Amino acid sequence: MKTKSTRRQWFRWILSLAVVAGLVVAISGVALPFAISTDAVRDRLEREISQWTGHEVQLLDTPEIGFWPVPQIELNRISVSSRKFPDATPIVFADAMRADFSILSVLTGNFDFSNFVLIRPVFTVEQFSTGETSWNSNTGRIAEGMRATVKNADTATEGQAKAQAVPAYRLGEVTVENGTFTHIDHANDSEEKITAINGTINWPRLNAGMSADIKGIYRGEAASLSLDSSEPLLILARKPARMKMELISAPIHISFDGEASLSDDPLVAGTLTMESPSMRQALEWSGTSIKPGEAIGALSLDAHLQLQNGRAMLDKLILELEGNRGIGVLDFKQTEDGRPSVSGTLAFNSLDIASFLRAFTPLPRTGEDIAKTIDTSFLNQLKLDMRLSAQSATLGPLELTDVAAAARVDEGRAMFDIGDATAYDGSLLGRIVLAESGVEGGGEIQFSARDINLEQALNALNIEGPFPQGTASLTIALATHYPTWATGLSDLDGKFELSITDGTVPNFDTTQFLELALTERFFGLGGISAGSFDFDSAEFEATFSNGLAEITKGEILAANTRLVLSGIIPYQRGGLALVGVLDQGFADEDTAKENPAQNSIQFFVGGSWPTPVISPILAN
Repeated sequence: MKTKSTRRQWFRWILSLAVVAGLVVAISGVALPFAISTDAVRDRLEREISQWTGHEVQLLDTPEIGFWPVPQIELNRISVSSRKFPDATPIVFADAMRADFSILSVLTGNFDFSNFVLIRPVFTVEQFSTGETSWNSNTGRIAEGMRATVKNADTATEGQAKAQAVPAYRLGEVTVENGTFTHIDHANDSEEKITAINGTINWPRLNAGMSADIKGIYRGEAASLSLDSSEPLLILARKPARMKMELISAPIHISFDGEASLSDDPLVAGTLTMESPSMRQALEWSGTSIKPGEAIGALSLDAHLQLQNGRAMLDKLILELEGNRGIGVLDFKQTEDGRPSVSGTLAFNSLDIASFLRAFTPLPRTGEDIAKTIDTSFLNQLKLDMRLSAQSATLGPLELTDVAAAARVDEGRAMFDIGDATAYDGSLLGRIVLAESGVEGGGEIQFSARDINLEQALNALNIEGPFPQGTASLTIALATHYPTWATGLSDLDGKFELSITDGTVPNFDTTQFLELALTERFFGLGGISAGSFDFDSAEFEATFSNGLAEITKGEILAANTRLVLSGIIPYQRGGLALVGVLDQGFADEDTAKENPAQNSIQFFVGGSWPTPVISPILAN
């Protein structure tokens, strides 16, 4: 057991050591600044940076040395230039730089610097026609580590043990304050710049992992980049390396976790997440000249990405485009003529067809936009081949189910095909075509429907008035002279065919119609709306041109009644100019000529839909 005397003796030893340590620190803080040669420190720091980078380093001003709160050196104006390309712009020029060092390294005469801070640095990378950049160097610690790391990666790929240890040189942190990065591509005569760069690169030792958090302004947008890799030397060597990356900006947010290389022919394999409130803005921000949809909006995706030989595969894809969420596979590549090509298969629970198409084509929102906003150059800038399916879909006001469709853009022609769909108890097929040449250089719309409930379809289209209803089949073939997928009927030419069975004309009483036709010079439909006109069959044919619809055939047949209509409908102005005949009291159509109707009324239909005015012409 220790005595009190022994404990007092230990306490005196500890106190003495603390006093000596304090004196050493105090004396060092006073004496070291006088004992250190600033010229020697500057020379040593120049050699240190040069040994790391393999480039020529110049520290242009005399450094200042401080010891509180940590030993630190600060100097103004630092320049790092390429030895391999001496005529190139300095790869780094900073207004000022700070670095930490250890007192022990000073006492041994061998400065050990770490935790560098670059103030207002200008980083410049010049890329030459050979593919090399001014940052390339075959000497220096980083180049030494890269060679060892690449060799170890190659031997590991060949199934051999690692042959060379990577040096464990100490680096620490490199902090950038208000920096600028410029990339000059001499081959393409282009220049890109990132300004207001602030952030930190944390790289404790050369053989360790690296992380970076950088913020800056690129093309007028603030952005932040986070990078974490256990194999930073492989990244610098432009070899495949494990990494996590996240880019956050207003136009786009991208996250990646996997393996990637930054070579001229990049290799990427990993999980990709991307989100953008406006892909049009993101495309413009990225500098691409391809703007397939002037009105393209929000996009988000989550997928496994594989990029190799200029081809990107998005597998296990979850995509949301313009509010349409689907799953599937997409394939991106570049065609031989340099155009981007997109192909794949997507399945949706619900799909807004018009908004989806706007993501790839400048589909106008209104008919007035047709002639003034559409640029068909995208037809030759993009190749698209998409297979689509949806449990439910909308095409304008129409609702569809069990949709199988395809979208294609190639060789100056765009097509959207609905190969199969269910609509209003029937089936629907359709095609929309846009071409720079073709039907007078414009577009085409073709639809056919079989056995649909016409009442439900008319309600969806918000068509009012005494329009025939029933089980219907129809065919529409329209074309526009404008170079677009037209949406305004006044800009369409074509034809329309409609047949209806077991139908009715609501709010149309034929008995009241005959009574008023015998007594009135004109009347509205309100006076004949007490009943309805049930019929067995109806046939209508019409042509469209220059804002007019000409009814070439219009016939409704019931058991002993026939209604015939012909004339024109200037729908651009909402008007009507029709001639009609209502026959009542004959057996059927085949015997109508031999057995004239007991009552036959000819009449003119004017005014506008859905409130036309009836003027009797002849009563018999």
